[in-house]
Amino acid sequence: MDQTQSAKAAWQASVGEANLPSREAMRTASDRFYRLIRRRNRIEYVASVLVVVVFTAYVFLLPSPVARIGAAMVVIGTLVMTWQLYRRASPAEPPAAETALPLIVHQRAQLVRQHEALAKIGRWYILPFMPGLLLMILAPVVEAGPQVLRHFSAANFVSVAVVGLIVGGIWWLNRRAGRRLRRAIDELDALRREPG
Repeated sequence: MDQTQSAKAAWQASVGEANLPSREAMRTASDRFYRLIRRRNRIEYVASVLVVVVFTAYVFLLPSPVARIGAAMVVIGTLVMTWQLYRRASPAEPPAAETALPLIVHQRAQLVRQHEALAKIGRWYILPFMPGLLLMILAPVVEAGPQVLRHFSAANFVSVAVVGLIVGGIWWLNRRAGRRLRRAIDELDALRREPG
C-alpha cells in the first residue's frame, strides 16, 4: 500500500459511518423543498397567464403584421414552456414514511429532477420565447430591410440589450440554483454512502 492509499484509508477510518438525520429533520426538509418548488411553479404559471394575456392583446393591437406574428409566437412559446415546466419540474409530495431513509430516497429523486430540469433551462424555458421576441424586436428590419438599422434609435438598441440581459440573468440564476441542487444531492449521497 503506497502513502496515498494509506492516507486515504486512515482518513476514511477516522470519518466513521455518517449518521442519518432524524425522521423529523428529513420530513421538515423534504416538506420545505416540496412547498418551495410548488410555490415557484405557481408563480411561473401565474406569470405565464399574464404573458399570454398581454401578448395575445399585442397580436390584435400592434400595427406591424410581423410584430403581431412575433407576439403570437411568444404566446405559443409560453404555452410550450408552461407544459415543459409541468412535465419536467413538478414536485412530488413526500411519502408518508416511518424512517428517514425512504425520505432521503424521495428527496434525492426530487433534487435530481429539479437539477436535470435546470441543466436544460436554455432549451425548454428560454428558447421557446426567443424566436417571437426577436421577431417582434426586429420587425422593422424584416419589413423594410437591413437599411432600417441605420435609423434605429438608442431605445431600440437598449431594448435588445435589456432582453439579452434578462435572458442571460435567467440562465445564470438557474445554473447557480442547479449548482446548489448538485451540492444537496452530493450531501444526501454522502449520508447514504457506506465508508469504504
